[in-house]
Amino acid sequence: MEQVDWSRIPGPRWYHPENAQAAVEALARSASAQQAARALADLRYAVTNDHAGTLYPAAVPATGVLLRAIDERPGAPRQEALNALLDWWGCFPEPGFETYEDPLTGSVGLVEGIMSRVHHATNVLRHVADDPSGDGGHRPAAKLLLTRLGEGWRQAVG
Repeated sequence: MEQVDWSRIPGPRWYHPENAQAAVEALARSASAQQAARALADLRYAVTNDHAGTLYPAAVPATGVLLRAIDERPGAPRQEALNALLDWWGCFPEPGFETYEDPLTGSVGLVEGIMSRVHHATNVLRHVADDPSGDGGHRPAAKLLLTRLGEGWRQAVG
């Protein structure tokens, strides 16, 4: 997994990188699906302004964490990660924080950074969309995320 120094990622005054770091650490040590799902929810809220529907630059590396959970953590964690990405789709960057400084590739637009990571996980998402394990409840969300990826980043309806 990508090592992220959450404290080096700029954000508005209400971005608290220590919350993102704590969420990732909680995910790594989670002993149950419920603990993992809670950690993913905490990460989601650490990198967004959910009330305003805006994303902070830290949402780009958080996307990688969510995608890894979709791939490796079936059940509640997978569903939480899918729901987070679907809820983010079509949101806007927090004004003044429209880019992410990727340590490997340099500056990237926040939306482009998220979409690129999701695009690179297309095979994982296709596998999850076809996976009948559990009750298969994750399948519609994975299919919807693939559809939205194909449509591009725009305000999601419904």
